[in-house]
Amino acid sequence: MCRSYVIEHDCGHGSFYRSDTSNFIAGTLMGFGILIPYSLWKFIHHSHHLHVGNLDQRGLNPEIWTMTVQEYESSPLLKRLAYRFMRSKFTRFTIVPSINLGLVFRFMHPKFNWKANVSVLIHDLVYLVLFWKLSSLLSWTELLVIFYIPLVLFYFVASYTFYAQHQFEETYWEHDADWNYQEASFHGATFIAAPKWYCWLTGNVVYHNIHHLMSGIPFYHLPAAAKALGQTIPYRLIPLGEVWRMLSLKVWDEQQKKLVPIPSKKH
Repeated sequence: MCRSYVIEHDCGHGSFYRSDTSNFIAGTLMGFGILIPYSLWKFIHHSHHLHVGNLDQRGLNPEIWTMTVQEYESSPLLKRLAYRFMRSKFTRFTIVPSINLGLVFRFMHPKFNWKANVSVLIHDLVYLVLFWKLSSLLSWTELLVIFYIPLVLFYFVASYTFYAQHQFEETYWEHDADWNYQEASFHGATFIAAPKWYCWLTGNVVYHNIHHLMSGIPFYHLPAAAKALGQTIPYRLIPLGEVWRMLSLKVWDEQQKKLVPIPSKKH
């Protein structure tokens, strides 16, 4: 499932095959088994790349919900509770991934383009027929063990990886007037030091700053690109284990230009 997502991701960038048709076919097949419609993923992921790090375009950037300190402190109680729920360490890797990837991707939305919405509708209809047929052949317990548990494990890996990509202390957020695409792409994304098995599992997503700067590079060429780049553009290498500590950083402090923990009431 992880590798299926890696291929779907690169197909969406047009970097897995030279042909758009080949990318569409492969991306659709790879996305089907992980409940992520290809045209939907392509639309929202391109939107993420186009608006990464832009505080005024967060409504168009499907990055993890990020509020500024001022926004959080001025929000009503229910909104603050919802924000804490979505960004707590426990729910971040248990409930939230299934909501974001398993549930939200089942619905059409006016923000999506027509291709994305059509793909959602077609996938949902096929899933209904498929699971209805499978339920007559397998028990719900068997379906849970065979499909749902591996899917949740994939969502866990995806969620941990997604979080690591942009939610670090020195990440990049600026308003429109000061926002710069190249700065946001490279300095607002991580370069993570990870073991080879994790790099293989996630398609070298650890080189995320290079991917954002040059998204046309296929995942299997990212290590070579990183080696060629060297320290031409300075960046900080983040250990994989540090991602767990990064989970305590939840709101953007516009004065300090840092992602910080939710301030106490005395703040």
